[in-house]
Amino acid sequence: MLGRKFRYNRDVWWKTLFKELGLKRMDPKWIHDLTLQYWKIYAANSPPFRDAEPTGRRLKREGYRLGIVSDSDGTLGMKRKRIRQVPFHDLFEAVVVAGEDTPRVKPGHESFSLIARKLGVEPRSSVYVGDNPRTDIEGAKAVGMISVIVHRRGNQGGTPDYRIPYLHGLPRLVRTIQRPKS
Repeated sequence: MLGRKFRYNRDVWWKTLFKELGLKRMDPKWIHDLTLQYWKIYAANSPPFRDAEPTGRRLKREGYRLGIVSDSDGTLGMKRKRIRQVPFHDLFEAVVVAGEDTPRVKPGHESFSLIARKLGVEPRSSVYVGDNPRTDIEGAKAVGMISVIVHRRGNQGGTPDYRIPYLHGLPRLVRTIQRPKS
């Protein structure tokens, strides 16, 4: 909606919607309160995939460093707050909110470079796992990361290095990637 610049800002969404509906100018505080309510309801009704926690715990036990790169929700601090509400958020050593911690949202490469720096790893020795071919592949590859797409919900397109149908296949894939080539 309204192009990349305002894609995530729900306050702008509501103003645009109300204008399209012919409603008079709405109070900005009321609109922002509506946005906060939207995110509260959204978070309560979009739990993590069932394989996310066991996969994260397994990778952590195997010694991998885990981080999150996620786009801003358009409401400063909201995405970070939503991440902290995930019961297993403590598995992640670093979080980058693209568009807040960096000038651009994904696929801008800055967030991918930043997460590697925060984790103290080289991008070329990192595996970036995402679920959106449009935003997750280009930026990761731009900094030299290996890209993996979890092929859920019919997400097509892009040219990731690997595709997996579910997260629970990730530990095996990562071990395979790390084996020295003969």
